[in-house]
Amino acid sequence: MAKSQLDDGQIDGQLSIEDLYAPPERLFAVSRIFARARKEMSLAEQKTFVYALSEFRFTENAKSNYVRLDKRTLANILGIHSDADHLSVDLFDNIKDMTAHSHIEIRERDLDLYASGFLITSVVSFKNIVRIRFNEDYLPLFTGLSKDYITMWSSDIFRMSTRRSVQFYEYLRQETDTREQVNTIGLGIKALKELFDIPKSGPGSYMREKGGLDRTQFERRVIMPLCDDLKKTRMIRLVLQPDGMPYQKIKRGNRVLGYRFDWSYTSHPAVADSETVRQLQDRVDKNPQILRIARDLANGGKSSKKKAGPVAGTFNNFAPSGNDWDELAMQIMEAQDKNQNP
Repeated sequence: MAKSQLDDGQIDGQLSIEDLYAPPERLFAVSRIFARARKEMSLAEQKTFVYALSEFRFTENAKSNYVRLDKRTLANILGIHSDADHLSVDLFDNIKDMTAHSHIEIRERDLDLYASGFLITSVVSFKNIVRIRFNEDYLPLFTGLSKDYITMWSSDIFRMSTRRSVQFYEYLRQETDTREQVNTIGLGIKALKELFDIPKSGPGSYMREKGGLDRTQFERRVIMPLCDDLKKTRMIRLVLQPDGMPYQKIKRGNRVLGYRFDWSYTSHPAVADSETVRQLQDRVDKNPQILRIARDLANGGKSSKKKAGPVAGTFNNFAPSGNDWDELAMQIMEAQDKNQNP
């Protein structure tokens, strides 16, 4: 007798538990005041916070300061795979201190608008949900936004493996000029340590006992984990340097002064990896007409009546979802290369 599809509890086309409770793919936003503020939340608390923010419509005023999060979905976001009997306890162990850790230190430049304080006033676990109550005084940092804010993809944050990666992603979003195809920034050791609250000396400072930075350990434990996490994100994409590395050392002679990062931005899901972005960028630099041709083809051979948005180096800012215009652009470039270099 043939084995029934029901024998293993799975039917063709049926959603798996992971699919059913997949993390939400949502755009959320925060005021630049919040983005600049110093935060204290752990990685698990940050992801929970982002899940809560994604429940708001950030351009509208919040109807309530309570947000209810599905426990199973939250557990998947946090990588908790406990059985039903232990899920609630294991989940709450990761976020029970979220209220105390929700304190933000407002930067001096913004103190005329906000005071430092706690974003969350309570985190309560019920049978199937976690209820988070926001401090109403801070809701304008996340809802009813009309200017001076940045957007981020919730799924980008959920992919992060370190707290510093979330901070770096948020920092690059603040520094992003959406009019540019590729953004560039140079950061010295002092700036990086301040950004990630790394002590200047002593334990955890990456300084040798005899003096001087242990650069090998700093790059391995600080720089590379950031780059590895940003390989997974869609809104911010690090562009590989000519040597294939995701960053470039800034040197004066043999002395390393800091690190250079190049990245592209897109408000749509990215469809090209960082190496492809670098190839595209190099070719676009040589022949900017490629962008116009690709755009015209994307619009059926006619110029768009609407002003095209900023190009992120991957062509997907103006590409309709569901179409891979990167591949189209690459084909155009290949053909033009052959014509220019027979």
